[in-house]
Amino acid sequence: MDFQPTAKMERIRSEIRESLAAALPDDWQGSGFLPMDVRPEHMELARSLDRRLAAKRLLAPAWPEEFGGRGLSPFEQFALYEELGMALAPRLTTISVDLVGPVLILHGSDEQRRQHLPAIASEAAVWCQGFSEPSAGSDLTSLKTRAERKGDVYLVTGHKLWTSMAHISEWMILLARTGAEDSRGRGLSLFLLPTNSPGVTIRPIYDATNEHMLNEVFFEDVQIPVEQRIGEENKGWTYATSLLQYERGDALFTGQFRRLLDDLMRLARSNGFARSAAAAASALAEHEIDWQIGRLLTLRVVGLHAAGKLPDRESSQAKLFMSEAYQRLGVTAQRLAGQHGHLTHQDARTALGGRIVQALLSSTTATIIAGTSEIQRTIIATRGLGLPRG
Repeated sequence: MDFQPTAKMERIRSEIRESLAAALPDDWQGSGFLPMDVRPEHMELARSLDRRLAAKRLLAPAWPEEFGGRGLSPFEQFALYEELGMALAPRLTTISVDLVGPVLILHGSDEQRRQHLPAIASEAAVWCQGFSEPSAGSDLTSLKTRAERKGDVYLVTGHKLWTSMAHISEWMILLARTGAEDSRGRGLSLFLLPTNSPGVTIRPIYDATNEHMLNEVFFEDVQIPVEQRIGEENKGWTYATSLLQYERGDALFTGQFRRLLDDLMRLARSNGFARSAAAAASALAEHEIDWQIGRLLTLRVVGLHAAGKLPDRESSQAKLFMSEAYQRLGVTAQRLAGQHGHLTHQDARTALGGRIVQALLSSTTATIIAGTSEIQRTIIATRGLGLPRG
């Protein structure tokens, strides 16, 4: 594949840089969260930026024009998202744009597309993803939340966990069991659910940094009309796995990695890391190699999308490599920054606005969200290399 930048990619980069420069403060340091920014003081800025991008049809640029996009190529979309990542742009529409939209375009009904795609692309509607459960995180096919059909509605009862942004989302894309208890992936269906529906209870989960991005969600006889089911009953696992392949090939990740690495290089040049200059240079060189490899793996996923193919093991390879590489970068960042790297954004003496400690802590979830590293290795081994399951 030819991964050289095209004129169209460079035009998109220029356009998004102009939008970001107009929206973000000059000293913007983001928060270090991957891939969303959840600090309360950043929420309005995130909403404003999402709406600014939506007004320019840059929120979902690869979508067809009739749904609020520009019909751009996946490579142009990659360039735009990489710029968002490098700018540490706060986003609330990651799940809406990157996950929900593609699934509706591929598998949704005409009415579902008409209702939801323009609302996401043009109005920056915020969605969350109701997949993981207390006993079904990486093994989603064992989930127990049940949707029982009663005439023209489904009654949903169950419990979801680690639901990012549920507390500020308008809608949820929900995976629930409609088949027999032991049906595994063959008995799951995918639904569209307003988060303010009667019977839905959302409770916060505070992470290691005491920030509120995650939630647990309870469902008690929640009614979902049949027309809010995506595609056929019991085919939800097929649709959900296509959604996960979009989630595992995220250009924002490569952009955020690049930004932190560049900032560390500037820190190294400014103070020399005098006592460990050689070790610092060696470590940063290794991370530069990691970034180059991870970016190429991500571009391979983009290339498959551009060719009209749905990536499978390729998305898992990109996600596995980048998530583990980012964790290594976070450890190096804190070592190089010394004591200042342990301080949060609330302390004026901190390095990079507190982003180092935040990146280190939040990166620990990178090998868990969107499927653990163990799950990714299993996908690569079985689907990619044809190896038998253990």
